[in-house]
Amino acid sequence: MLLNPSKPKASRISLLQDGSQEAFKKLLDNYWSWYYEDAFYEAVKLLLNTDLEWENVPQITTPPVGEVVSPIGHALAHPEEEIRNTALQILNARIRIPKGTVLIGEECTPIQVNEFEISVYPITNAQYYQFIQEIGHKPPKHWLKDTQDDNLDLDYTCYNLKGDHPVIWISCEDAELYANHVNGRLPTFQEWQYCARGFDDRLFPWGNEIDKPRCNTAELGAEDTTPVGSFYDGISPFGCYDMIGNVWEWTETDYDDEGKFRVACGGSWYYNHDYSTCTSYDFFSKDYSEFVLGFRIAV
Repeated sequence: MLLNPSKPKASRISLLQDGSQEAFKKLLDNYWSWYYEDAFYEAVKLLLNTDLEWENVPQITTPPVGEVVSPIGHALAHPEEEIRNTALQILNARIRIPKGTVLIGEECTPIQVNEFEISVYPITNAQYYQFIQEIGHKPPKHWLKDTQDDNLDLDYTCYNLKGDHPVIWISCEDAELYANHVNGRLPTFQEWQYCARGFDDRLFPWGNEIDKPRCNTAELGAEDTTPVGSFYDGISPFGCYDMIGNVWEWTETDYDDEGKFRVACGGSWYYNHDYSTCTSYDFFSKDYSEFVLGFRIAV
């Protein structure tokens, strides 16, 4: 599936007006690269019926991609609140992961994991922006105009079409505060690997081979984050997006006995495939943040 279906607007509108299940399925096949479940039916119809440059989205699977703006990014910057909230509903999606056995690391050590839920996508700028508005938490430092000014620089919020990019410059402490606010937590290292590789010992969420760009790593040439949901062909066995590449993701698993450092998984856009696999991890101080560190939440 490509983000750019190269179809005229009239075709999209005609399918929407048709109203049949077959027409809606064709809409999903031609335009929708994000996670879908039946509960999203009305939300997806509303977004597909809104001019969000559905016909003008560049194909992002041919390196180098350059700057990418997705329809969800346009929706998050839309003047109508209903459209913005609908886009947030899509980004807030979670998937229930069944209990099972995950093979941890290159040694494939079997570990039992209980049932849990996890975010389909890494937490985005728009979601984090909503969070800091609600509780007054200080935003990531690159959102500030200068070190003496606590006003948000809107170049880094949902208002400039980057609302659906993963939020970055997030410490583990920031991530846990967000997770608590939405009645969640960070996934454990074992849960994260389970979501990424499923029941087997695959190296990447889609398998063991790199046959085409399926995630945002250095090979893609984006030189920045990309919108979540951009890589339909890179989803994990359970349906999670961006498990590798884009941003390193914090977990709640300590690296050291003192609990000063936390494990982060998955690599990022700054690293190549050698450091962006299902088994890739690094560790950082809990109060540390940088341009490739983000997170997703579990419940």
